[in-house]
Amino acid sequence: MIKNITLVLFLTTSTCFSQHYTSYDWSAKPEHHSLTKEELKESSVGILKKHIVEFKTSVLSPEPRCFETEHTITRVNDDKGIARHNTVYIPMYGVKTLIDVKARTINAKGKVTLLNKDNIKEVKNVEEYGDFKIFAIEGVEKNSEIEVLYTVEKEFDIFGSETLQSNYLIKDAQFLFIPGSLEYDIKAYRTNSKFKDITVDSNKAKLLQLKDIPAILEEEYATPNANKIEVAYQCYPQGQSFTQDMFWANVSNNVGSKFFPVTVASQIESDLALITEGKQDLSNFEKASRVDNFIKTNFTIVKNNNAELTNIDYILKNRSASDYSILKAYGHYLKALNVPYEIVITANRFQFKFDPEFFIPNMLRDFLIYLPTEKKYIAPDRIENRVAEAPFNILGNYGMFINSDYNYYFHKIDQEDPNYSRIYRQMDINFENEFEHVSVKEYQEYYGHWSETNRAVLTLSSEQGIKEFKDYLTGSGIEDKEIVEYSLENTDMNQLEYNKPFIVKSKITSESLLEDAGDSYIFEVGKVIGIQSELYQETKRVNPIEMQYPNQYDYTITVNIPEGYVAEGLNSLAIDNSYKSENGEKICKFESNYKMDGNKIIITIQEFYKSHEYDLTRYDEFRNVINAASDFNKAAILIKAKE
Repeated sequence: MIKNITLVLFLTTSTCFSQHYTSYDWSAKPEHHSLTKEELKESSVGILKKHIVEFKTSVLSPEPRCFETEHTITRVNDDKGIARHNTVYIPMYGVKTLIDVKARTINAKGKVTLLNKDNIKEVKNVEEYGDFKIFAIEGVEKNSEIEVLYTVEKEFDIFGSETLQSNYLIKDAQFLFIPGSLEYDIKAYRTNSKFKDITVDSNKAKLLQLKDIPAILEEEYATPNANKIEVAYQCYPQGQSFTQDMFWANVSNNVGSKFFPVTVASQIESDLALITEGKQDLSNFEKASRVDNFIKTNFTIVKNNNAELTNIDYILKNRSASDYSILKAYGHYLKALNVPYEIVITANRFQFKFDPEFFIPNMLRDFLIYLPTEKKYIAPDRIENRVAEAPFNILGNYGMFINSDYNYYFHKIDQEDPNYSRIYRQMDINFENEFEHVSVKEYQEYYGHWSETNRAVLTLSSEQGIKEFKDYLTGSGIEDKEIVEYSLENTDMNQLEYNKPFIVKSKITSESLLEDAGDSYIFEVGKVIGIQSELYQETKRVNPIEMQYPNQYDYTITVNIPEGYVAEGLNSLAIDNSYKSENGEKICKFESNYKMDGNKIIITIQEFYKSHEYDLTRYDEFRNVINAASDFNKAAILIKAKE
């Protein structure tokens, strides 16, 4: 009997150390917090956002238990703030048990309204984000504070993360990590604040606390979702420890074994004749381009979990695969044609910033094939892309490159060809029928990402989409235009020539570009370049500057002045704004100028962005370049009879 009691005591003391969430609570007497005048202008303000991750071990189970607690206090100052926060969503993905949840509203007079737990509902698969527990906050009015506190037990996972920034100001954000006796690694992103070592209930813990986190804003030329402050962590099972290299090596071996075939599938042979068309001495670029065209023309990407979609024989026979297993087909065709390749694992930079120094499974989202002899990429699951530079949503992110020996390295996915994406436009402008209307005859060449997008829109859009695309290609923003001529060249998405331009030839007429001014006419010449982006943001810029991709525009606009007339006000056509690197090189600019050649005004414009990333501290310089194009769009000249 004594031995049994001893055993019970041992198990009890080994499993029942105080768990922090059991003693953590909100204040018994809630206060209505004071805000500054500026904070009161906001629709809502986060007074507190505290997230606690706590691990517990037990001799009864080799798997740790994981508890997460979320505590928020939010002031809502107006109807917009109320609408933003009056429904609470508790994500249930990976949740074993909702241990406790409570909420209350404190109005400006101190009245407290508590959550009725009978009003908690469960909803399934909310917008494909999984299941949620939801409830409406009761008693909310302007200047109320909403306080929510809940704890869940989650399925144990080595990896986890938590975002600490949102679309409203948060005055106090805290992340408390209590690993217990487990080994761990933890890292904070996009903040200079450091973790502090503290003790919680006799357990060592890490606390990250941040004050006055600004709202993350939707801004042009930015990746706001990927810019949020967050914490990523790894917590290992009892008695285990891992290095980052171990995680990466495991990925490399798993991926390499799937996508670098030892032998080529027998079904491939019959397809090779179709791919090469019997041509010999094809370059690696030509072979890869033909493979890319063949697969994207004949295979279908299926979005389901059918296990057969991972079998190469099934894939080749049925011409269908998942967006992941389609890489197997590429691997077999490229190997059969002796084209060296590497598999690249990366992420959409608008959603995740890939970190080579810390393993985060969530950032392993996108796969590319890299051709090292050509320094070009295949995007297997992107129907619009062909062998060229990396897709623009990947460009600039880091990637994990895996070769046929399953060795790996990390590299930033840069644009190899500095002139890849560009637009060339040539316009010839005349005034017809005694200034009844303006005619604009135009020739355009689109290269790089521009041409890929144009071909995809033309091929995949609805009838209405194609109509809107035609309007875009023939002078967007000229509402009364009549399209007299319109033709396109090199429109097929399947291309064998590197960076072949998408060509547009058109002629339009418009009366609205001209305005009578007595015996003269005002010609809004700037409108012929189409609607331009502009940055006239009144609030302080929050996000780092990231464009979609480096690009360049070269325009030549010839304005033919009728006999007996002269043009005045040409100074508005001369604009020069640039952003220079430290060594004085222009890395983005808008420059327009003109010259007279008899009765012709020849306007030249060059606008370029040699990088897709620019220094946030020099935002005003970048904005001036962007706005210069918008300023030119507003340029007008006066055409008057000679005296």
